[in-house]
Amino acid sequence: MNNYTDPNFTPEALESFQGYSLQAFASGRIKLSFHRTHTQRDEYYADRPKRDAEAYHRQRRRSAEALPNHFALVDTLRTDRACGAILRVHLKGDNNKTADNAHVLLSWSNNVCLVVLEQIVHAWELPSEAMISLCEGQGSRQGAASIFNEYMPSYEHDWQAADFNLTHYAKGYRSPETDTHFAAPKANDDLNY
Repeated sequence: MNNYTDPNFTPEALESFQGYSLQAFASGRIKLSFHRTHTQRDEYYADRPKRDAEAYHRQRRRSAEALPNHFALVDTLRTDRACGAILRVHLKGDNNKTADNAHVLLSWSNNVCLVVLEQIVHAWELPSEAMISLCEGQGSRQGAASIFNEYMPSYEHDWQAADFNLTHYAKGYRSPETDTHFAAPKANDDLNY
């Protein structure tokens, strides 16, 4: 294992998690939260570098020898699924702690977010509104609610390849305009104190 291989994404480690959630933000970021218990999580962000293909090729050069099957799988998915973006996965709070054995790929035309964890591929069909917001990447990076937040328990996929679609989701797209839980009160709203 090299310095850029995250041990949490090995098949043995993944099986210790109860499941994981995928959150999408209008800023263009994805958050992956791997649940050990109800309250204990290992959290990662997937960001799209400005020159994502170049960044991916740098990762490939430094880790291809250690992870040949992972990079072959990512290359195949990029071609077969017409992926337009490659997001690098890093530990929450440490942008430099990149995991070369995990990638998130976005297929704009198919509204699919592919989470590649070493050799496991989970295809998440996203609502078109969420995919458009991800593509634009114009939202705030801090303090903004997610536009998509769904949890998949491990019994739904047993850490094998899986496809999740809109019928699997509790809520789906979460519009920032209609999500009043996070919305600030407007100036003319009556505030009853």
